[in-house]
Amino acid sequence: MASVDQLLKALDSAMWEMSEAFSGLQDADVWRRADPRLLSVGELAAHIAYGEADSFFGKAVDSPLVASQIRYYPYAQAEGLTLEMGAAEVLAEVQRIHALCKEKLAAEPHDSEDPNPYREGWTWGYVLEYMAFHVAYHTGQMYSVRHLMGHETADN
Repeated sequence: MASVDQLLKALDSAMWEMSEAFSGLQDADVWRRADPRLLSVGELAAHIAYGEADSFFGKAVDSPLVASQIRYYPYAQAEGLTLEMGAAEVLAEVQRIHALCKEKLAAEPHDSEDPNPYREGWTWGYVLEYMAFHVAYHTGQMYSVRHLMGHETADN
């Protein structure tokens, strides 16, 4: 298994790429769905924030993005999430939650094989590995949603 530091670098890279998906995004389009079956960029960002908060704190992060209906696609798609937050605010909040997770990991170091108390059966290494994939996967969806809305996006 890769070291916690290596896995955290992969997650940081995925988070950076997600920030690129916000480049040039107008506030009016943050919570707009390109299709009723697709989540908005804001909903996808909230889902990313929820996943990190859940994996590092057991959801115990005070944030409007950590909303129960955003935990899994069927609930998010049916219930939706719209907040009075623009693109810069949503991105800053996701980044704030990511920074809190990194601070917690630095304050409470773990070996990659240590069990994660917030994800039954998962190790800290697997959480970091999965979160890097999770962020990258949903970042791709953000780009697709933006393309479907006719946006020009960063060259990713």
